[in-house]
Amino acid sequence: MANTSYWNRNFILILIGNALLFMVYNMQVPVLPLYGKKLGLTPSQIGIFVGAIMFAALVTRLFVPWFSGKFSKKVLLVVGILLYLVASIGYPLLGSFGLLVLLRLFNGLGHGITTTYFATSAADELPHQKIGEGMGYFGIGTMVTASLAPLLALAVVHQYGFTAFFMTCIGVLAASMVTILGTTPHRHETVKTATKAPVFDLKFLPQCSLVFILGVLMSGVMTFTPIYAQVRHLSAISGFFFVAAIAGVVIRPIVGHTFDRRGPRLILLLSTVLLTLGMLLIAWVNHNWLLLLAGVFYGVADGAIYPTLQAWIFKVTTIENRDTATGMFLNSYDLGMGLGAVVLGSVVELVSYQGMFLVLAVVSLLYIGLAMVMSRAKA
Repeated sequence: MANTSYWNRNFILILIGNALLFMVYNMQVPVLPLYGKKLGLTPSQIGIFVGAIMFAALVTRLFVPWFSGKFSKKVLLVVGILLYLVASIGYPLLGSFGLLVLLRLFNGLGHGITTTYFATSAADELPHQKIGEGMGYFGIGTMVTASLAPLLALAVVHQYGFTAFFMTCIGVLAASMVTILGTTPHRHETVKTATKAPVFDLKFLPQCSLVFILGVLMSGVMTFTPIYAQVRHLSAISGFFFVAAIAGVVIRPIVGHTFDRRGPRLILLLSTVLLTLGMLLIAWVNHNWLLLLAGVFYGVADGAIYPTLQAWIFKVTTIENRDTATGMFLNSYDLGMGLGAVVLGSVVELVSYQGMFLVLAVVSLLYIGLAMVMSRAKA
């Protein structure tokens, strides 16, 4: 099969639709903590508000086997994007903590559905021997829009306010919907009446454990770096997310080819070391250029670890069980993101923002050893 055979209309539309959805997600990452702060929420409340999306996504993915047996991926993606739209419409209209958390839960339902079925729809278009390469390119779409998202989001908020920001999110989500409506069901997708794999399978423990801890680490960076930059009187927070996304875009094709040839071990070693360095830089940052350098390290690590673990889990499962395996993988990541946002919000109140990032640096250091133990067996 030719190397570019998976570049068909379906794969391109799925890539674009996923990229646009994640653009909204990454637009909200730096803005929602600021929005919560403007409304008078405490750091713990901000952590709960931001992290609620992950808990809702986790619960939603427990029903992936049932969803897959009843509905096509296209229908499920449309429903997921609609739930994202409901939340984005409601955020500027409802200002109380309880109602905001409720909207975030609706957002999480959509997030759980879309992240599962965008990934598996893309994997359906890929030959098995090109899983690493194809998912690497699939992730580039996410990283490209992620590089633009913080710049666009913060610029809109500063110039026009939060209401205009949420209207922008609605427009981007509508564009994502259009791309999905243009796709056709893949030949692998049939009505499934056979028993699906269990919701949790120990075969996927290495990938799920590693991506869970990655989620905890990422939640600390994405939720609290914008506020920490304000505390440190730094103005380069948009640049931080921009260079991180660019670094992720650059590294992903290299990571994909390396994974297909050598498996996950070397990639995980180098990227976890960079992740630790990035956390240390954020903890001690006192100049904008150090914040940007931390963004590069963080971006390379995130752009290498996540797609490597995702490609690895696709390598060890079957086509029939991809939906379930993907649900487990994403649930592990989102559980880490959700718990991380809540727990780390409390850590901030105990030891300050800098202390919280030093804790993350220690966790990252331990993560290096765990990654080496878990990746002993080749994919």
